[in-house]
Amino acid sequence: MRRESTLHLAATLGSVYFSARQLRGLNRLGDGYCPGGDGLPSFSASGAGWQIDRLAEAMHPQDRADLGLLLDVAASLPQPLLAGLLRLFNQAEHLRLTPLRLARLGAAGVVYSLYYGFAGPGGTQVRDRLGWDAAIRTQIPGEPVMNQLVRDAAPDLAVDATEVAAVFDRARAAQTTIAALGLPQRLALLDRLGQVVLRRREEIIARVSQETGKCASDALLGEIYAVIDNLEYLRRHAAAVLADRKMPTPLAMLGKQSRVWYEPLGTILVIAPWNYPFYQAIVPISIAFAAGNAVVHKPSEYTPLAGLVESILAEAGFAADWAQVVYGNGQIGSACLAQAPDKLFFTGSIATGKRVMAQAAELLVPVELELGGKDPMLVFADANLERAVAGAMWGAFTNTGQSCTSIERCYVARPLFERFVARLVEQTSKLTLGTGPDHDIGSMTTPMQIAIVREHLADALAKGAMQHTGLDWDGVSPAIPPIVLTQVNHEMRVMQEESFGPFLPVMAFDGEAEAVRLANQTIYGLSACVWGGDKAQLERVARQLKVGNVSINNHMITEGNHALPFGGAKQSGIGRFKGEDGLRGFCNTKAVMVDGNSAKIEANWYPFTTAKYQALDKMTVASRMRGLVGIIRFALAGLPLESLANKLGRKGRQP
Repeated sequence: MRRESTLHLAATLGSVYFSARQLRGLNRLGDGYCPGGDGLPSFSASGAGWQIDRLAEAMHPQDRADLGLLLDVAASLPQPLLAGLLRLFNQAEHLRLTPLRLARLGAAGVVYSLYYGFAGPGGTQVRDRLGWDAAIRTQIPGEPVMNQLVRDAAPDLAVDATEVAAVFDRARAAQTTIAALGLPQRLALLDRLGQVVLRRREEIIARVSQETGKCASDALLGEIYAVIDNLEYLRRHAAAVLADRKMPTPLAMLGKQSRVWYEPLGTILVIAPWNYPFYQAIVPISIAFAAGNAVVHKPSEYTPLAGLVESILAEAGFAADWAQVVYGNGQIGSACLAQAPDKLFFTGSIATGKRVMAQAAELLVPVELELGGKDPMLVFADANLERAVAGAMWGAFTNTGQSCTSIERCYVARPLFERFVARLVEQTSKLTLGTGPDHDIGSMTTPMQIAIVREHLADALAKGAMQHTGLDWDGVSPAIPPIVLTQVNHEMRVMQEESFGPFLPVMAFDGEAEAVRLANQTIYGLSACVWGGDKAQLERVARQLKVGNVSINNHMITEGNHALPFGGAKQSGIGRFKGEDGLRGFCNTKAVMVDGNSAKIEANWYPFTTAKYQALDKMTVASRMRGLVGIIRFALAGLPLESLANKLGRKGRQP
């Protein structure tokens, strides 16, 4: 593969002090001391090893060298010998074999400090199980935030759960000011926001790449261009979308006017994911603000972009309380939801989405959930081979596969299958890894996601899959080369569970019906794409796919068009984001009927009489008649009601 060596990337992106081989040894050693079970993850599954630099920074250089030597040994020994070494360490404790006892104390001390002090997802499991928190929160001076995997909060900006109520009090007070601005002034502020984002784009790209590991082009397109495009959509269309609407009025209500008004909901809580931290902050904030709402934004603890969003909003002219950023982990997110916002907009995993929805249900907080995906790509035999291969690579590997709408399953018509795979492997092998503008694919962002990719790959290979690319990945480095798999089936986790990494499993199908069946054979239903030359067939297939979004001869373009609603079917989410539906989703949709200030008494008001009942019955029957005859019959049936309706006397005096 034409790229920097995995070892070099592991050194620059994974650890300052230890090689990828030594990190692999650390995970093997850690699993010996902390194998997991009883509700706890194994050491390697917890991702604790990726904060080894926190301990190494405080070590004497000679101690670091000795630890590195021990990790080299752990990496090279066969598993039975490594298990024997650990038993020998334990015996040394009782036999007073000083060198081995010291080695044991050093190895165990490192492993336990990382495992029980790790503040990431795996560590959260450990702390919840044990009931106490020993998280390591020291920061290495000058350390890239991407390697700072202990991110329970941006340390200087994090709020305590008890402070959250004050945040929402300020938001609710500020919302009346936002609504009073009027839509033209709010859109003018959003236009200035776009100018600020464009002017500071290099700074934003650098921060995003630093915290996520994504390459510069992914950051430019996914975080900057997409934000600018959303702001342009709002500038051009929000006024028309949010304008009062005239609605049809039924014939029986002739003379009255029907309207729909779109008014602010109040305060919106946005809980964002770590994969597109700038986009997932600015876009929901801007849409909610355009609709007249205040926003409380809780970014992921993994990619908080501490201070950046507030700085950009302030430069655009936003008051501090119009869109507040609250830093912290899932407990802070739960504390925010406990304040009963007027709506929750959540983007994340299905598992977390279910927990969030359960809490929201207790408070009757309306929710919009943008959850995971397992997007299929269907390639028919008459598809343009070069375009389909290029689309498959970009759709699967963009943002290192860390997108909810990444292509995670590829089904190819059998007549095209061999040529498709050959070309795909050839072109994928040319992709480069790194974060610069000349690189194609960045690195993974979180240790938990690296562990999932490793587990899915191991499961697929154990069940008979063939790996064509990415063969030199060590299973540890966050710089994962793109992986193409064939000989896959739906018994494999990589074909059923969201991988959220640079995978592209490819499977052949026979016939349109099988393609549709395979594509729909999942709990997910976010988006899909179909490729081929027969437009009628592609549309027919697209209509059968149980998803919220379909691209034809492309991928992710539905998500890229901000005029279209975005959201999923099945367990991929609830509600729609962006477009008219998304903008109005941040509104209270108010139905309004307007009548005149006349002396007329309505026919359906009191008093009721036999004569009125008979007239109403005739009108009811006539209402089902079609065409001009039906209109005439309806009018004739309704005429007697005019004389009956305007009599407000006692029932005994009604005819």
